[in-house]
Amino acid sequence: MNEREMFEKGCFLPSWTEESENTSPVFQRQNKDLQTLLKELDTIKDRIQEIQAKQWQLARLIHFNRNSLARE
Repeated sequence: MNEREMFEKGCFLPSWTEESENTSPVFQRQNKDLQTLLKELDTIKDRIQEIQAKQWQLARLIHFNRNSLARE
């Protein structure tokens, strides 16, 4: 049985689990200080508030449009 047949049957070779030299970690931990994290959190909060304001504006426009309150 060749490797393709083994793969199709759900069998995996032990050599497939070995890491090679050219693999890189998918996630690399980045330690940040508290102040940097707080600044990033504030930026995220501001962005969320901007999006909520846009969402509210769009909801109002949709309401006016559906209720024929908008003039064409």
